Amino acid sequence: MKQEVHAIDTGNEHPLYAKGFSIINEKSLHILEIYSPWKEGEILNRYVIWPDSVALPDSLQSQHVIFTPVKRLVTLSSTQWAAALKLNHQEELKGVSEAGYIQTKAIRNRLNKGETIDVAANGSYKTELIVQMKPDLILYSPDPSGIPDVLSRLNVPLLAWPDYYENHPLGRAEWIKVMGLLLEEEKQSNALFIQISIAYENLAKLTKKLTVLPTIFADKEFSGQWYVPGGKSYMACLFKDAGADYIWAENQSTASFPLDIETILNKANHADFWRIAEAANKGYSYDDLRLENEIYASFKAFKEKKIIFCNTAQTAYFEKSQFEPDVVLCDLISILHPGLIPGYQPVYYHLLQ
Repeated sequence: MKQEVHAIDTGNEHPLYAKGFSIINEKSLHILEIYSPWKEGEILNRYVIWPDSVALPDSLQSQHVIFTPVKRLVTLSSTQWAAALKLNHQEELKGVSEAGYIQTKAIRNRLNKGETIDVAANGSYKTELIVQMKPDLILYSPDPSGIPDVLSRLNVPLLAWPDYYENHPLGRAEWIKVMGLLLEEEKQSNALFIQISIAYENLAKLTKKLTVLPTIFADKEFSGQWYVPGGKSYMACLFKDAGADYIWAENQSTASFPLDIETILNKANHADFWRIAEAANKGYSYDDLRLENEIYASFKAFKEKKIIFCNTAQTAYFEKSQFEPDVVLCDLISILHPGLIPGYQPVYYHLLQ
């Protein structure tokens, strides 16, 4: 027989780094709030998180409720299913999107066996498949235009997951706590985050007392514009903690912003390092870069072979690195300051050969 659990003693569990969510605890009652990245103070979702083994009190019948543990989950972003995988909960992953790009073996095996289904690609949703799998919850990546109509008509709880707007690497990793709440793995997710954050902060301490910092810039030209990470962005934070002097660190933007190639040349031409991340199925080299644009060969970082490269087609960077910010930071430190971490073998980034 189900028993009611009464909630008392309210309190908030404020994330340490993340800005996009909070968990309000009222003893046995948890309330999950997801915030808008575009309008400060606006709540995108507010759900009561309730164990499905306990009867829902009459007082909560009118509330938006997610019953836990969630057993049938549709995730429309790799960082969402990666969070479940990090907690060893792949069985709950019934639907994913853009399956053709997924590299992680555990998910590929599930796709091959039909245990997980590809339900979306190129902005189109396979609604009949989603309805047939009867998900308990759909996690989606929100944008300012609102919830896609096709999803809102499915009569399935939708939870926004704007983790990619977090500007601190540990802020993105802290979303593991949201997945822990949904899967009733709060202790495991909290312990995992503590482990990640301690490792990251200990690495960041290695560079705090450095007096000579190499300069660095990032990315490449695209259609006449060069989008560079803002000075308050996720990438800029990584550069700072890795002991690099990011040449646009004074910029106040949290997102990438466009510059013309002439501006890039004037400011980045003499930078010590150049960071690039992209998918290259057949490998990548300095010759490939030169063929793309002769201007690239004029940069000091090109001439001195100090391009820090991440091949996202081979490293599963977009699937795994969010919950391994300590590994990403260790990669960068080992390249920028080889003496600080002797013998370390980078995982995601390496000097381009």
